[in-house]
Amino acid sequence: MIKDLFKFGKADMLMWSGIGVFSIILIVAFSLYSDGGGLVVKDLFGLAVVLIGPGYVIVKLYFNDLEISENLTKNPDINRAIDLLIMSIGISIATIIPMNFVWNYMLTMGGGEDIKPGGGGNLWGNVDEEEIYSGSASFRSIFTVIVVVGLAIGYKIFDNKRKEKA
Repeated sequence: MIKDLFKFGKADMLMWSGIGVFSIILIVAFSLYSDGGGLVVKDLFGLAVVLIGPGYVIVKLYFNDLEISENLTKNPDINRAIDLLIMSIGISIATIIPMNFVWNYMLTMGGGEDIKPGGGGNLWGNVDEEEIYSGSASFRSIFTVIVVVGLAIGYKIFDNKRKEKA
């Protein structure tokens, strides 16, 4: 059932290959000029998981045939790969940032305050103190990605079952 939802092609391979080549270039560049090569790997992985992954899943589920740029290059597969990347990043930002505000509200206003004489703190932490967009927010960013992707896949399966009954 889930295999039927996703159709991968040459444009998908080109997009992920381009991301991979760009990542390797950044890792090599930062490794040569500083000792931060390992940190770049973690941040690039977080970028791919948090700011490309959810949007890519949503694009593949709902907007797979949408074309936003037709004259960037003469190769239609490269144009499609660029479209996939642009839409993936845009949709990820449009879904992850509102979820970050929900997290921030729940963690700062939604309870978990440790009230003691002499002061206390928020037992659950604060999203603003963590780098949710670079993948350093531990379980919170992964949970946000899982919620967004799960809702997208769940609604698509529900919609397909509803259309089969009709």
